[in-house]
Amino acid sequence: MARLAAVEGGGTTFVVAIASDPTTVLERAEFPTTTPKDTLRKCCEWLASRHYDALGVACFGPLDLKPDSPTFGYITTTPKPGWQQTNILGPLKAVRPAAPTLFDTDVNAPAAAEYEHMVAEARARGVAPPTSCCYITVGTGIGVGLVINEKPVHGMMHPEGGHMCVPRRAADAGFEGPNPNDTFGGLCAENMGCSVALVKRGALVGVHALKDLSDDDPQWDACAHYLGALCANVVLLASPEKIVMSGGVMLRTSLFPKVRARMQAMLNGYIQCEQVLTPEGIASYVTPSTWGNDAGMVGALTLAAKALEQQRATEKSAGKSAGRGVIMAASGLGERGLLVAGLVVAVLAVAAMRSR
Repeated sequence: MARLAAVEGGGTTFVVAIASDPTTVLERAEFPTTTPKDTLRKCCEWLASRHYDALGVACFGPLDLKPDSPTFGYITTTPKPGWQQTNILGPLKAVRPAAPTLFDTDVNAPAAAEYEHMVAEARARGVAPPTSCCYITVGTGIGVGLVINEKPVHGMMHPEGGHMCVPRRAADAGFEGPNPNDTFGGLCAENMGCSVALVKRGALVGVHALKDLSDDDPQWDACAHYLGALCANVVLLASPEKIVMSGGVMLRTSLFPKVRARMQAMLNGYIQCEQVLTPEGIASYVTPSTWGNDAGMVGALTLAAKALEQQRATEKSAGKSAGRGVIMAASGLGERGLLVAGLVVAVLAVAAMRSR
């Protein structure tokens, strides 16, 4: 049985895990996000004491995801103090260099996991599988991951949808949010709708105080306004077949109907698709994560599973090519040469099976 390893790097906590598949964790540990040196050392020591066949790393960003870049695998211009230009992937990959590894953002990875789940459900129902999915996490920040045409979106860098412009609520006149220097002069989804914005708007003593608010507190209407605007932007720009929402703020499940209603109001009937027009359609279009707040780790483990799958496909292809080459080379040696070629191909096949 293959063993998958994963690292989920967050601004507050780094989580490491070993699993038999993306949803079956065998063991895990958490380390506070302190300094890069201390945090990565603890993660590497934990991984070094365990066996695994593939590694997935999902981390907060911004990240350099270009394999040909000299800073591939780095956190780049993050606002988190002390973590700018930090090599995340290098030390983790060095623990077991031969293990296939994939690296992505902490929102693209769960977007990929949610997408794989959607595909499996479609196949079980005997319908055409989807090609796209959006994952939005809402906590102290807001992140957006996208799978389009069956692949996570990278492009120039990777999506930073939490920093898209959103319309200001009339009741928020004069409210600058926690970071007025954010994109669009602070008028972005993250600065206006994240948990830190809710705390500042409500003059609360801290993020932990949000759990004591009632479901009908005006703070949730404010939050739903900006999240609804974000979802509308995503629909108009990327047209995903589903929007999945997770993160600490979205544990307040009463938010979902409010977000759906605001998104629908802002689209104003422009998108004539059942998913955003009918109550039934929108309820299955904007949904909680399949895995709740474990979505990030499931995403990181999905990266590991995909890395192992890609390695096996490469080995299988190489084995077939080698086998064809042996047979072609032996074909000029008569019957004995073909017999030897057959034995060589059999040995290659056994070796490929043992490597799985």
